Amino acid sequence: MGANEGRGRTAAARVREVSTPELYRRNPFRIVGLTAVATRREVRERRLRVLGVLEVGGAVPDGVPADVTADEVRAAFDALGNTEHRLVDEVFWIWGMPTDCGCPLQLHRKHDNAVAAYAAALDAEADRTDDHPTPLWTEAASCWAVVLRSESFWRHLNHRVEKLGDRRLDESTVDGLRTALPDALLAPLIEVATRSAEPRRFTGYLALFGADRHAVEDARTAIADGTYRRVEALLKDLRGDLDGNRVQSAAERAIEETAPLFDRLEEVVPRAEFRRTASLSESIAVVANNIGVALAEMRGASANLVREVFAVARRCSRDPETLEAVSRNEIAATVYVPTPSLEREPSAARICGALLHAVAAAVFLAFKLPREALLAVIFLGAVAGALTNCFVAARPWTSPGRYPALLGLDVGIYLALSVVETPYWLAVAVAAALLYVAPFVRVQRGL
Repeated sequence: MGANEGRGRTAAARVREVSTPELYRRNPFRIVGLTAVATRREVRERRLRVLGVLEVGGAVPDGVPADVTADEVRAAFDALGNTEHRLVDEVFWIWGMPTDCGCPLQLHRKHDNAVAAYAAALDAEADRTDDHPTPLWTEAASCWAVVLRSESFWRHLNHRVEKLGDRRLDESTVDGLRTALPDALLAPLIEVATRSAEPRRFTGYLALFGADRHAVEDARTAIADGTYRRVEALLKDLRGDLDGNRVQSAAERAIEETAPLFDRLEEVVPRAEFRRTASLSESIAVVANNIGVALAEMRGASANLVREVFAVARRCSRDPETLEAVSRNEIAATVYVPTPSLEREPSAARICGALLHAVAAAVFLAFKLPREALLAVIFLGAVAGALTNCFVAARPWTSPGRYPALLGLDVGIYLALSVVETPYWLAVAVAAALLYVAPFVRVQRGL
């Protein structure tokens, strides 16, 4: 690596190092209260005056921010002694009026407006001020775009290299800055957008800085990087839950966690434009479909949960074949719902109820029939009725409460008729109706 190339890379590395949301607040010139074109003599005099006051516990001198400590001020003055670092710090601080640089006044104004607006926008995003950040971002972006396109800006930096008089600086240093600055200006914005709950608000500012399409796409991908990694981790977890037969847990996570993640991706890196988003979306759709199929095969699975999982699969996919498979599987899963096998063996309580129902009829007839007909009617009627009721009690659709209800009906009707003189044939008809007909009527009509 040649010396010139190395100087350019050193400058580019320094630019990337300082390009954080604290870019302007931690700038040494801001901390010591000087403009970026202060001479070495002005820096030395300012150091003696400011540190002399702070070290004896005096009030913070004018121009020095109230939120800095004496150690921070001392470190800022030390940083200004390193010309390689100082040149980068000059780029990101106020220049003031042109003096001996030969720059047009408009360039200095545009540069200083860019610095002030960007610094104010970052302060607004950090809730340090009540300013609305949108006009500040717009102003910062438009001013920096003009500055970077101006050859006068780069001539000013070459002038500053000569003025600083350090052999470690030359034209290759400025070339390194020219290469690194466009991306470095986006870096604080990217970091703020990454932390924001509304990343879409920042994506519109990216192109305003004058960066090319590829740089803007890279910036949007950087904003979405954390979300990408969360989606990939979720995808891995869902596959693990499915392989480990933790189907319900996988279904609940897919429903709860995929929507906010993909909403965020669609805001910053929509799948129509970014292949990585589209690929992850299809992978989640396939896994959600598999979870829905596995969930539908589980005994007692919630039909609503099954539908919601398939809804996730439909939402994440745009592939016609995948959507067709999801639709087919959802229909199969929701139309056929396995039901528990019905009980075939009658319970003792139902058999006992059926026998008591038959005995109630036999007792009623014993009071109402003549003695010569009693035995024949009871044998031919009540015994056959008892067998019929036991048969009904053995059916799967016989509910547990059927015979208690019939016994209550028996009590009401038989007691009412027992004190009334009725023809014996009427007694037989009433007993037969209750004994043979009532169990079936209750089954069919819910008596």
